[in-house]
Amino acid sequence: MKILITTEQYYPISSGVSSVVTSIAEELYTNGYEVYVATGFENRNYTTHKGVEIIEFKVYGGFGNYYKGETDEYRDFILNFDCDVIVNECVQTWTTDLILKDLKKIKAKKILHSHGFSLLSFRTKNPWAYIKSKFYYFSLHKFLKEYEHIFFLHNKTIETTYCKIHKIENFSYLPNGIGEEFVNIKKNKEKVDEYLLNISNYYPMKNQEFLLEAFYKSKTNCTLVLIGSSILKNYLVKLQQLKQKFDIKYGFKKVEFLFNLSREETVDYLENATLFLHSSQLEVFPMVIVESMAKKIPFIATNVGNISSLPGGYVVDDIDSMAKKIDYLLTNLASYQKKADEGYALICKELTWPYITRKLEQYF
Repeated sequence: MKILITTEQYYPISSGVSSVVTSIAEELYTNGYEVYVATGFENRNYTTHKGVEIIEFKVYGGFGNYYKGETDEYRDFILNFDCDVIVNECVQTWTTDLILKDLKKIKAKKILHSHGFSLLSFRTKNPWAYIKSKFYYFSLHKFLKEYEHIFFLHNKTIETTYCKIHKIENFSYLPNGIGEEFVNIKKNKEKVDEYLLNISNYYPMKNQEFLLEAFYKSKTNCTLVLIGSSILKNYLVKLQQLKQKFDIKYGFKKVEFLFNLSREETVDYLENATLFLHSSQLEVFPMVIVESMAKKIPFIATNVGNISSLPGGYVVDDIDSMAKKIDYLLTNLASYQKKADEGYALICKELTWPYITRKLEQYF
C-alpha cells in the first residue's frame, strides 16, 4: 500500500509537528508501507530518509500571508500522484490549505491529522491573519466532510466542539507519542548538579517570563536552564533583562539561556533534569511534556491543552502556584517519585509510536 503524507514541517526541522510526522512516517515504513512525504524545501541533500521518500516544494508564506512559490506545482503533484491513502497533516498550513478545494478530485482515501485549530481558540495580533481565520473557519467544515476520517489529538480540543456543531462525526483521537528507544532512561553516570529545565522557542506565546518569575519566587538554589530557538531575538533579550531585574528583586539565581542546540544536546539536558517547567499560553498536546514523562522527569505546567489529563506532574494557574509546586516536589521525595512513575507508566502503555500508528492504520 502506498501512503502519501503532506506536511509543512518534516525532518530535519526540529519542531513538535515535525517530530510527530517524521516518527509516524518512519513507523509506517517499518510496518511495510511505501511511504512518501510532500513537504517544504529545506535544501536537503537527500531524497530518502530511513526509507521514506521526500518530495520538496518551494512554497513560502504563512497563514497570515499569501502562499507563494511552487503552489501550482504542488497542487498538480497531489492531483496526479498515484497512492492509496493521503494523510494531510494540520490545517492552516499551505500543504493542506492549497488542496482543500481539490479534495473531491483526489481518488485516494483521505485522512486529516489535525494538530489544533489554533486561530479558532487564540486571537492573533496579526490583523490579516485574524480576519482570514474568521472566513477560514466559517467554511472549513465543508471541506472536512470530504475526509474519510479525521484525527484530533485529544477530546478536549476545540476541534471536537467545532465538528459537533457542524454535524461532522467521522473523527477520533490520535495522541502524540514517543519512540520506544527514547523511553529508556539513560542518566549520565557522572554526578551532575540539579537543574530545572524548560524547552520552548523564545516566543511570547511560550511565556517563559511566567516560569522565570516562579523560579525566582521558589526557595530552590538549583539552576534554571532554558533551551529554545531564538525566533524573536527581542523576546530573548527581554527575558535576559527580566532576569537581571529579578536578581535585584528576589536575590541572585543562576539562569542559563541556551539556543540553537542540537537535538542530541537537548535530549542530554532533558535526561539529566530534575524538574520540567512549561508555561505556554497555547498548546494542544505538547511533545515536550510527553518527552519529560518518558524520561521520568516530573513536570509543572500551565493549564493548557490536555496537560491536566496527563499524569506525571501538576498544572498551575498562576506564578505563585508554580513556585509552591517547585518547592513541594523538590522537598517531597515520595510525591516526586510517584509523579515520575505515573507519567512513565502511561508512556509505556499508550504513548509509543508502534501503539499509536496501529490506531492510524485501522483507517487505511
